[in-house]
Amino acid sequence: MDVTTVPDAPRRSVRSSLAPYAGLLASTAVLLTGCSAAEAGGANPDTPGKPIAIGQVPKITDAEQLTLPLDAYQLSPRDARKVQDALDTLVTDCMTKQGFAWAPPQRPPVREGSRNGRRYGLLDPEEGSQTGYHVTGTTGQGAKGKEQGQDGSATAQEAAGQCVLTQRAKLNGQQKADKAASGPDELVERLVVENASRAERDPQVRAVWSQWSDCMDQAGYSYDGPWDSNNDREFATPEPTDKERAVASADAKCKQKHNVAGVWMAVETAYQKRAIETNAEALEEARKANETRLRNAADALGQG
Repeated sequence: MDVTTVPDAPRRSVRSSLAPYAGLLASTAVLLTGCSAAEAGGANPDTPGKPIAIGQVPKITDAEQLTLPLDAYQLSPRDARKVQDALDTLVTDCMTKQGFAWAPPQRPPVREGSRNGRRYGLLDPEEGSQTGYHVTGTTGQGAKGKEQGQDGSATAQEAAGQCVLTQRAKLNGQQKADKAASGPDELVERLVVENASRAERDPQVRAVWSQWSDCMDQAGYSYDGPWDSNNDREFATPEPTDKERAVASADAKCKQKHNVAGVWMAVETAYQKRAIETNAEALEEARKANETRLRNAADALGQG
């Protein structure tokens, strides 16, 4: 897996927590970006559903305030990195014991801040006025590591794939390495995407999007919904333009004026709570699986 760079261009929120070494287990790695939750879930975003009952709507002005029920069943960014670092270490040991030149991948620092970040798009007018919608990130050095002189032969890559399977199973506390097995990440991610899609089709969210659209019209910009300005192809430039910064700032101001993120989060929260009730047993298993992974990761890193 070579270095993968996320384009420095407007993007919708990324909801996936990509599994370490996914590229070694499949011929094509897919990064979920540049699409809304409705599109990711396969639902038609232009088909509103029935409104779900919601509780109190919070006033949201900052991404740090974004919390959702399913967050409790996902590893935090730092914990996810700990598990990834442990897998890197275990795979390197596995490969070295077989006589292959190998070393842990070089990965970027864990980003600080809310796990949900731009889940509902840009919320800070000042940030918009400075960087527009541009966000840059990298996934870091992949497993091949040609720059480090690691073995990139087909034999080594096949061995690495097997090491990933066996060592990932070890972290998960599983007795058998199964390439087809789905873990807690896949379950929770599926529920997150499905219910984000439902939230985006909910009439309550559509209504506040309409208010946002009217607000943007008054500012001189014509967009039907927040993702439309966020993904305007005119802004797919190496650096943010003056117009992009102006639109992004207006976008965030209109979100704050009509509490778009507050309504959106309240609706998505209601859908997630319903999903948790329906999948209570499986989600409890996912929570326990995460505890197991963290415990085994600490042991692998000598932190137990």
